[in-house]
Amino acid sequence: MSVCAVCGAMVRPVFQMPAPELAPDLDFRPGEPARSTLRRWVAECSGCGAAAPDLASIRDADAAVVRDDPEYAALRDQAPACARSFLLWALLCQRRGDVWAAAEGLLQAAWAADDAEEAEWAQAWRLQAAALWPQSEEVQPRLCLIDIYRRAGAFDQATALADILTREPLDDNSAAIVSFQRRLIAQQETGRQLISSALRPPAARPHVSYSQVRREAGGLGALWRRLFVRD
Repeated sequence: MSVCAVCGAMVRPVFQMPAPELAPDLDFRPGEPARSTLRRWVAECSGCGAAAPDLASIRDADAAVVRDDPEYAALRDQAPACARSFLLWALLCQRRGDVWAAAEGLLQAAWAADDAEEAEWAQAWRLQAAALWPQSEEVQPRLCLIDIYRRAGAFDQATALADILTREPLDDNSAAIVSFQRRLIAQQETGRQLISSALRPPAARPHVSYSQVRREAGGLGALWRRLFVRD
């Protein structure tokens, strides 16, 4: 066991996500067996309500937010239980100025709402994630953002981003995903779709569909590094 850096309570060790063996969703939620472990990605201290992937490594500034920030306290008391840990972590990351991690936390909250069949919450948290999503010249984050917009029903924004990517030189897999997204947007489809559905076999590898992910992942957030960078 580990110790919470805020209150000293005993907490579980950092969860090690299993390697995905099945295709991810178009918003890069990993396939099984990693998919079913979502609720374990961010831990929440039962003593003080701190939330983080690693409660033993919370910074002093984070501890001050946990103890004194009224927005954090309100979220801890009022957020839906299915996604509370992700929302708390996202707020801590916002207070740090770590926008990538904050956006990822909100996207993970939307995934948790999907699992709980809470469509309105999932839509709201996807829109919040999209509002925080950092500007990037890299392809993968923008492919993900198209899907975030589409699944939130923000079809105009999804189309605008797809138009931008269409004008850029893309590898075959990325171009196929953009084309597939265009068809989904035209149908106003907001449901979950797998990356493998957009790619022709055998191009769809189980959990990494892009040869350039490793060299691009340095500028991305923790989610992308966990899913795609493997030594």
